[in-house]
Amino acid sequence: MRPLKMLDVCCGIGGFTYAAKVNGNIETICASETDTYNVKFIDRNLQLDNCGDASLIAVSESEHPYAEMIANDDIVPCEETGFTSLTMQDWLEGVIDWPDIWCSGFPCQDVSQANTQSEGIGINGPKSGLVLNNLDSIESLEPPYCVFENSNMLPKRGLPYILSRFAEMGYIVEWEIVAAANFGYPHYRKRCYVVAYLPDSAVARSGKRVFDNVRKNANKLPNHTIPLGHEDPEYIKSVAVVENTRSIKLRTKRLNSLGNSIITDIPIAIFESITNAEKSAPQNKAPKPLKAEKYVASLLSNGWGKVQVDLFDDSSTEYLEAIPDRGIMINGEIHSGEPDPVLNPNYNVYKGLYSTIIARDGNNNFTTRSRLNRPGKLGGLTGDIMKLGVDVGGLHPEFCESFLGFPKGYTELAY
Repeated sequence: MRPLKMLDVCCGIGGFTYAAKVNGNIETICASETDTYNVKFIDRNLQLDNCGDASLIAVSESEHPYAEMIANDDIVPCEETGFTSLTMQDWLEGVIDWPDIWCSGFPCQDVSQANTQSEGIGINGPKSGLVLNNLDSIESLEPPYCVFENSNMLPKRGLPYILSRFAEMGYIVEWEIVAAANFGYPHYRKRCYVVAYLPDSAVARSGKRVFDNVRKNANKLPNHTIPLGHEDPEYIKSVAVVENTRSIKLRTKRLNSLGNSIITDIPIAIFESITNAEKSAPQNKAPKPLKAEKYVASLLSNGWGKVQVDLFDDSSTEYLEAIPDRGIMINGEIHSGEPDPVLNPNYNVYKGLYSTIIARDGNNNFTTRSRLNRPGKLGGLTGDIMKLGVDVGGLHPEFCESFLGFPKGYTELAY
């Protein structure tokens, strides 16, 4: 098969691009990122073109902020700004390959339950609302596959609208809440993954589900990669702690970027589903709900709802305020089954797991005693390591890289 071309939007440190390289049949053609550290990482380590602001992808050339520079043959926007431009004309004129896959870990701040200030505003917020621009660009480019990653609160704070847009564009959509634990990582880190594909794509015609392969790969215990704190505290202290925090250049920036990244094994499994279908002999199977999946709702003029008819032929409509945590959308109809304990185990299944790493862990050291006084997991990963008796230094980036499935040293700038 020819390599599939991918856009890595809201790229961060390139978790999707890393998964694509592991796959070997997917090539990232451009990234989109504005965070200062991540921009340097994309340039120096990933060596990718970066188009910057995702809201400008596939806009008309005349509407792009670089329009004047683009019109001037003597000025190259990338040399002036550090960012390339990806206008609709670039695709229509063959300047860049059309994407086969659109990946986006769009900002989660307005969706996440960790943000107590957002009041659950979801994708209507100023940061997470970037997904609306993503959907506009997808409508223009019509990639066969789209993969979104965000907070596990997305089904309640934005997924209904996302599904409605994909339905209007004719996509089939699968989504699941996927945790890190059964991929062998000692924390839950539950995230919502959304995979959309066109009806004529190889995945749609294969009759197989993308998340079937993801489930097959979720076959490990949480201590498979890193022991739990109570199992080998001395080892954990030796690998998780750097006593002189200033000895590692840009340590805080590396940790902040890792806190916003993904468990690499999950997109690796998603991409494997896609490329396996692409490499297989063409099939003509139509996707359909499984017997265990019940009808939930249809896309109506005012949202997702279920029309109910009583004995007297009077009809009423019950609209959904939230979407189930897992399901499939085909032809504007949502079907969902029972919760999946493999991909989304309950929080009480495994004892002694660490808190997951978050962006703010880069700003806290083990000298911050207040982390120990916070209830439950509110002390974060920093607090968990402090409970092992650590009171000096801070988190080591290499430990946190392993915590998410990246190779040690992955986030260190190449130069």
